[in-house]
Amino acid sequence: MTSAAPRVEVATTIRAPRDRVFDAWLDPDRLARFLCAGDTHVARIEVDPRVGGMFRVVMASERGEFDHRGRYVEIVRPERLRFTWISAATGGAETDVTVTFDLVDEGTRVTIVHVGLADEMIATRHRGEWQSILAKSRDTVAPLR
Repeated sequence: MTSAAPRVEVATTIRAPRDRVFDAWLDPDRLARFLCAGDTHVARIEVDPRVGGMFRVVMASERGEFDHRGRYVEIVRPERLRFTWISAATGGAETDVTVTFDLVDEGTRVTIVHVGLADEMIATRHRGEWQSILAKSRDTVAPLR
């Protein structure tokens, strides 16, 4: 019997309009402020925000640089983004990430679903990293209080 591949799902609510939150995920300047997990920062970023377009994010910390890249598979503004995700943490394997943006009373509910990860240990690591990225996006994209 084989077990199903792990599925990572994390979500947060951002107090900002859905189109503003969605657009932040395709704008390199805004994306560079939050697409970095934990204590990393974005050292370099390239974004070609169109279906078939590529992106590259180099996260950096005292431990070194961590290259992440992928290709946009689906862009449905302001509802959904889907892209491939390749990094050393995925073992170089191409995985699949879907980000949905749902209108809620408090603003925008952002949900990230990451599939295609090799095992539960890798999924657990990515779960924490995506949670960190969502927290940073919430603080970056939300209007000033």
